[in-house]
Amino acid sequence: MSFGENKTKDVAETEEKVKERYFDFYFSDFWRGFVKFWWIGVLCALLFGGAMFYKDYSSYVPQYTASATFTVHTQNAVLSGDAGMSAYSFYYDRGSASQLASVFPYVLKSEILQKQVCRDLGVDSMPASVSVSCVDETNMITLTTTGKDPQLTYDTLMSVTENYSKVSEYIIGQTKLVMISPATVPTEPSNAFSWRGDTLKGAFIGLLLGVAWIVIYGVLRRTIRTKEDIKRELNQKCIGIMPQVFFKKYKSKIDKRILISNPLVGNAFLESVRLLRDSLHNALEPGDKVIMFTSTAPGEGKSVTTVNLAAIYAKNGEKVLLMDCDIRNSGIRKLINNSELEIKDKVYDENGEILYSISRVERLDIDLLSFNHKEKNLSKMLNMHGLEEIVNSLREKYDLIFIDTPPCGMIADAAIVASVADGAVYVIRQDTVMDTNIRQGLDTLENTDVRLMGCILNGAVGGIGGYGSSYGYGYGYSGYKKYYRNYKYYGKSGYRK
Repeated sequence: MSFGENKTKDVAETEEKVKERYFDFYFSDFWRGFVKFWWIGVLCALLFGGAMFYKDYSSYVPQYTASATFTVHTQNAVLSGDAGMSAYSFYYDRGSASQLASVFPYVLKSEILQKQVCRDLGVDSMPASVSVSCVDETNMITLTTTGKDPQLTYDTLMSVTENYSKVSEYIIGQTKLVMISPATVPTEPSNAFSWRGDTLKGAFIGLLLGVAWIVIYGVLRRTIRTKEDIKRELNQKCIGIMPQVFFKKYKSKIDKRILISNPLVGNAFLESVRLLRDSLHNALEPGDKVIMFTSTAPGEGKSVTTVNLAAIYAKNGEKVLLMDCDIRNSGIRKLINNSELEIKDKVYDENGEILYSISRVERLDIDLLSFNHKEKNLSKMLNMHGLEEIVNSLREKYDLIFIDTPPCGMIADAAIVASVADGAVYVIRQDTVMDTNIRQGLDTLENTDVRLMGCILNGAVGGIGGYGSSYGYGYGYSGYKKYYRNYKYYGKSGYRK
């Protein structure tokens, strides 16, 4: 096989892998939508099913039916002769029964019959509808009345039976009805309340709306999923990819902190941190010492990236200071326990209060600068005491200063830190935050004139099976709500409202 054929084959295989990967991503969008919005389908099914049930229930009117079967007797003109009406002889006549059934609707419409029935029952209008049917090939008819009141329905049938002759003789001549199947007062509605069909139909429609919502969510959801997306969608450089870390299940409690000093994180994570260090080193310009790390939203792994990069630089012989400027909800504090800190220095403000302290983290060979946690308004504190003065006093003491900042997509603290940083690194968690929100965060950062060194794609996984999983630490949804509460409390400027 020639070189050209091999190249064509490799390109085709690469394109096929890309298609499979994007298929996994898009499938995961629908799965995410199902996991996130399944309750909408259930709620819509309940609402629409309930609405249809209420519609049927509110419009349901019970109808009662009474019926009786008669044989039709007509005058025999031949037999009667001159004997008069007393000598009438009646015989079974199928034709007369059929004729009576066909003309009975006209008889019922007769004002004479209706008035007589209403007079008998003491009502103003007919309380029940009346219909008649003929039994085929016989001289029998069935008279049926239908109404809302069972007793009135029965009484209407009896009254029609007694008074029909006063009207019918003008249409089909003398007739007599002989009841062979007597009527009774109905006790049960003839139209049973039927709710299952419409209710199930409404529930199905509601469920379809819920599915449609999930499909729309999956189609419209636009997140950053690959290194190429960072270049194509954000027009930024990707300087590294950090893998998702999964811990195996153990019977005993284990250390789930994502740190290079934790042997349980695996070699893949450690190697990714090394590669990220090399990429970041190549992105540094002469004189760059202060690098800030930020993201769009909490839970994207910004603190984990910052701590591990600082640690890997320290392992390489660099003197590194890690500044925790995310005091509202510190991710660093969730990675480094207080028991691992050895305080080296404390700096006080003019009121004699501790402004910040510098501690040694022997496990990671780095120093950690922590601000006084009693002061929640970082923006006011840094503006008051001068962040630039703090950073400048530390530049000569350290080779690198890494600053962990709050998400720049939520509050203004990151913009304040950007004013003293030599460069910024933007952390993006794979397939998590909408690309429009990421662009807004990047715009906020770029408006500070800080040099954006590149983006890090964090939490990368190889297939859909890992989507939705998270580190064994971090903000999670509760952290996001906590951030949001603080954001409303202090305001975007960082000053307390």
